[in-house]
Amino acid sequence: MMASLLLASLSGFAQLEKGTWSLTPKAGVNFANMTNWDDSEFRVGFNLGAEVEHALTSSSSLSFGAQYSQQGVAESAGGYDVVFKMDYINVPVTVSHYFSPKFAIFAGLQPGFLVDDAVKVSYGGESVTVNGIKKYMESEGIDVSSFALSVPVGLAFTFGQVKMDVKYAYELTNTLSQGSEKSRHSYFQVTLGYKFDL
Repeated sequence: MMASLLLASLSGFAQLEKGTWSLTPKAGVNFANMTNWDDSEFRVGFNLGAEVEHALTSSSSLSFGAQYSQQGVAESAGGYDVVFKMDYINVPVTVSHYFSPKFAIFAGLQPGFLVDDAVKVSYGGESVTVNGIKKYMESEGIDVSSFALSVPVGLAFTFGQVKMDVKYAYELTNTLSQGSEKSRHSYFQVTLGYKFDL
């Protein structure tokens, strides 16, 4: 009961101007992993893109954007550090609900398209990067999809014209498949952007 009253009161403070548009260039950091990957570690990478937002009501909006996103997975074994790099152009489409001018939650769908793939192996202070790991995996009988459909959910914080998003994205499709074994992208993302009113 108290929680419902609190949410209702917060919603009353939302101050979007219905029908307005904004553009937010943004950049940030990814903490990426993949499911069903033994001894996996986060691949830490960056993201860069922009988002267009349209206010549907005084408390809700529709956003769509494009983003370069470094994903994949890392692992360490026997003194070797290995990073499987899978970089995407993601196209998130989300709906946001504003509880106040400074705070919103959002969720949606995000198609992604693989644009670069490589593996970096480091040992004893030296490293080597091999591009085209997708072709190698496929030669070993592992199917690698160039398309990924994910569900992003997150929190948005606005301070004047500065916007910070904290997002988690989980893939619905399978990026890697070999028989009954499947692996999907799963990652956290933090971005900072500057909002321009259009």
